[in-house]
Amino acid sequence: MNRPLRAYGYVRVSNDDEDGNNASIAAQIAAIKDRTEPDGIELVEVFEELNVSGHKLQRRQFDAMLAKATGPERPVDIIYVYALSRFARRLLTQVTSEYKLDQAGVRLISLTEDFADDANGRLMRSMIGVINEKYALDASIFTRRDRRGNAQAGYYNGGPVPFGYEARTVAVDGRKGRRKLFLVEEEAAAVRLIYDLARSGLHGTPMGTRAIAEHLNALGYRNRGKSFFHSSVDGILTRRHYGGYYLDRTADAHGNKPSIEDSIIVPCPQIVSPEIIAEVAARRAKAAPKITPPRVTNGPTLLTGILRCNASGCGAGMTIRTGKSGQYIYYACNAKLTAGAGRCETRAIRQDELDSIVLSVLTDRILQRDRLVELLQAVLEKSDAADVQRQQDLDRVRREKVAAETRVRRLIEMVEEGHMSPKDPIFAERLAQHRQNVAQLEASERSLGLQLERGPQRISEDTVTKFGKLICEHLQGENSALRKAYVRLLIDSVSVNNHAIHIQGSKAALESAVVRSGNAAMNMVPGFDRKWCRLQDSNL
Repeated sequence: MNRPLRAYGYVRVSNDDEDGNNASIAAQIAAIKDRTEPDGIELVEVFEELNVSGHKLQRRQFDAMLAKATGPERPVDIIYVYALSRFARRLLTQVTSEYKLDQAGVRLISLTEDFADDANGRLMRSMIGVINEKYALDASIFTRRDRRGNAQAGYYNGGPVPFGYEARTVAVDGRKGRRKLFLVEEEAAAVRLIYDLARSGLHGTPMGTRAIAEHLNALGYRNRGKSFFHSSVDGILTRRHYGGYYLDRTADAHGNKPSIEDSIIVPCPQIVSPEIIAEVAARRAKAAPKITPPRVTNGPTLLTGILRCNASGCGAGMTIRTGKSGQYIYYACNAKLTAGAGRCETRAIRQDELDSIVLSVLTDRILQRDRLVELLQAVLEKSDAADVQRQQDLDRVRREKVAAETRVRRLIEMVEEGHMSPKDPIFAERLAQHRQNVAQLEASERSLGLQLERGPQRISEDTVTKFGKLICEHLQGENSALRKAYVRLLIDSVSVNNHAIHIQGSKAALESAVVRSGNAAMNMVPGFDRKWCRLQDSNL
């Protein structure tokens, strides 16, 4: 006896809100069963595809059904769909899938469309496929227009809601609810804490994402029921929403994704000030492993990364080695350690002695009132001619900032347009450099603005004196991480040989720090990138 015919069913909707409508999932399944049961056809399995467009090239349930039906076991003879539009809304998918089924001896039957099994029937199938694809393209154009209009009206277009917010329906247009983002104060408090820790840590030194995650978990904070991890903290520190807006880049009616400049700016509640966001972004970019090695960023040694051998023909970095079974710690020339004593003649120097010399130079000479006033004469200059020069410098810095921000946007556009991968190390390095440049230009803009102030905020000799005392207290304090951070702020390099120690710093770094201290209480170490200062102005 011949076995009964066996069949699969395939049902799909793009949006399952049509209760009772012939296009709903339940109605499609019922129609397939009404066809198979009277004919004695065994319905082996029904593959359900919910909220998936038929225009997609890949559909999980559809691809699984096709693979099973055309497999070597040949489990079924027929595939039932309610209509060809449920099977596919892309002609390419319809034609290639029908060909695979035909080669496997499996018939495709549409319950609502009666096609003859001949050349005319195949022609009609193709025509219906073209019509279905046209309908899908028209629907996508309408959807994109609706989403762009939704964003322009300030509504939220959907997707994962960022931590710190919730989406609420604020208006109903027909059957569609229009939503906006609102603060969740408990989560917003955690976001503010994350930015505070990334900016100044617990004792004035910025914390990394892993340390922040551990601290939050220890305090009992939860990431929507889950623990905080490095990746979740990193996501919060790179999300634009917290500054009070985000960019909607829904494609236009022609399918073209707009550039950053042409994106729709959608306002949302601000959690962190844009200035703090920019400052944290610059600090993280500067501390990135591709810019600064982790051992320099996180290591406890005071002079790691800035100490070099100054012997003739050497120039190698100085590294740590121990003596007397760890009883003593020395700075030694790295070239001498790796290539042998014949490579360099510089003797090893006790770490505590060299650290003490460097700190004493800072506290007893550089940070004393008279020396600071001499070094910061450009900041203290109050003549009209100096102010004219500052105004010119300020205008130039603002132009530089606009250009730097444009370079950042262009890099991001290259990734979004597919011309470059975000995993490309060159992209990561250039993006970090440009973002750091933007932050430093903003710092210079604030500095020049304060120098032009006529009121009590203007930097004075009294401000410089207070600044020197404050930094001395930090350098003589017990917090080694804070002490190291201030040393790196004020000192560019330390080079040593058997006869002398050369300590080199930057007036621009001093200026940036004293302007910040004069503007607000300095509860953290200001950042500074000496490679950035290239303008021929008072910063030099």
